[in-house]
Amino acid sequence: MSNYKDPRRKVGSQSETPRIKYQDQNIVVGGYQNFIINKKTREITFLSKMKKFSYILDLLYNLNKQANCNSIVDIGCNSGLSSLIAFNQNFKRIISLDHDPEYINTLRAIKNQCNITSINERQFSFGDKFNETFDVVFCGAIIHWIFSLTADFRNFDSIMEYLLSATNKYLVIEWISENDGAINSFNHIKRSRNPRDEEYTTANFERSINKYARIMSKQAVDGGGTRIIYVLQEL
Repeated sequence: MSNYKDPRRKVGSQSETPRIKYQDQNIVVGGYQNFIINKKTREITFLSKMKKFSYILDLLYNLNKQANCNSIVDIGCNSGLSSLIAFNQNFKRIISLDHDPEYINTLRAIKNQCNITSINERQFSFGDKFNETFDVVFCGAIIHWIFSLTADFRNFDSIMEYLLSATNKYLVIEWISENDGAINSFNHIKRSRNPRDEEYTTANFERSINKYARIMSKQAVDGGGTRIIYVLQEL
């Protein structure tokens, strides 16, 4: 497996250092994820990527209420925003995973301040074995990293097989297209490319999806249409 770390922070892969600040009853969280959470009510205010996280809020509400989903694993959780949304949407068992210890510690501090006990956070490398399954596997905005940089999968079939092995109902995965600005500026896909790699394209991604799962829905969550959240169910 690859062990890429951000060259400035030396931990994790995000260049943004997590920040946490306490203001009366509010916790202000900064870094890659930016939001405010009230310690008593647990109400969340999104400070960035509002369209994306508003959609995730509605999606997790519907999965809990309409599809009877009660457990979720949040892979690449960062400061835990999607995990905290899942908590607010009445998920009873929440596992939050990230390979960045500083972000895991940030989530732990938020959880402790808000007296949340149903979120269990831990360090994790993509590719580690799952010992249990979940109603929802949530994988947000990391596929371009795990394809060949922070992990060593290099083809979509292996990624799909791995993620679907951990769910008994749904896989929610955010696709970052080959035309996305982050990929072009950071050069994610070509940085450690070798000749055996599958080409990182939307067409190849959807080809792999159709081999293993059915697409229940897909929704663009940015203005440019290069970031799309897919809800998948295993065939």
